Amino acid sequence: MTNDEKMKLNQQDLVDSEIWNLIVNLYPARDDIKYDGNIIHQVRSVLMQYYVNELKVCKEEDFYPYITET
Repeated sequence: MTNDEKMKLNQQDLVDSEIWNLIVNLYPARDDIKYDGNIIHQVRSVLMQYYVNELKVCKEEDFYPYITET
C-alpha cells in the first residue's frame, strides 16, 4: 500500500468513525445501536452533499477519498 493510499484510508476511517460516534452519542440508549455500514454510508452521503455542494468547502475526493485498485 502506498503512502497516498494510506492517507486516503485514514481519511475514510476518520469520517466513518466520526459519523458512528455522532450516531451513538445522540441516542441515549447506545447499547441498542448495532454498527451498520449502510447507515454510516447514508449519513456520509448527506454530509458530503452539504460540504461539497452546499458549502463548497472541499471536493468530494478530499472529504471521502476513493481508493482504486491497481
